[in-house]
Amino acid sequence: MIVSGDYELAPVESLELHPENARQGDLDAVIASIETNGFYGTLVAQRSTRRVLVGNHRLLAARSIGLEQIPVVWVDCDDDRARRILLVDNRTNDLATYNDAALLELLQDLADTPDGLEGTGFTGDDLDDLIARLNTGDHEPEDAEEDAGPAVYGVAVACQSEDHREELMARLTEWGWEPRKVDGDWLRRT
Repeated sequence: MIVSGDYELAPVESLELHPENARQGDLDAVIASIETNGFYGTLVAQRSTRRVLVGNHRLLAARSIGLEQIPVVWVDCDDDRARRILLVDNRTNDLATYNDAALLELLQDLADTPDGLEGTGFTGDDLDDLIARLNTGDHEPEDAEEDAGPAVYGVAVACQSEDHREELMARLTEWGWEPRKVDGDWLRRT
């Protein structure tokens, strides 16, 4: 299914930040990107409410630097679908990973340009950390999938109490899951 929408260059002040947006973005990084790269892409907004579903922090940055218009794709959807779009756009970014070797090469190439890493969201410290991580082997090698055998995925769950954790562990075991300790201890909320 493709959600159809209409594209418009809309007045910045005509849009509303979504009040349920749980994402806490780095506004300074978004502003730096716009100042270096220009405003690219679009926001996605619910037509009936004028609330931004995708791009709340880009809207804040646009307002902050004084843009008067911003590209928007208007979608017709109910509030339930709007909230799902709001959440999944942020969550899929959380779930993404990098090919560290390719990232290192790209960052090093850009670091050698006159603008350096400006507008990338990465700093020289990030580059140094990546180099150190790759040099210590604290990363997934590109061919790790081939040698690792079956994939194993982990899930961390915050429980309300010790009793709640025990109940959850029992249910997971009943369902055929393999709950286990991490680093010799159960994960605890700090």
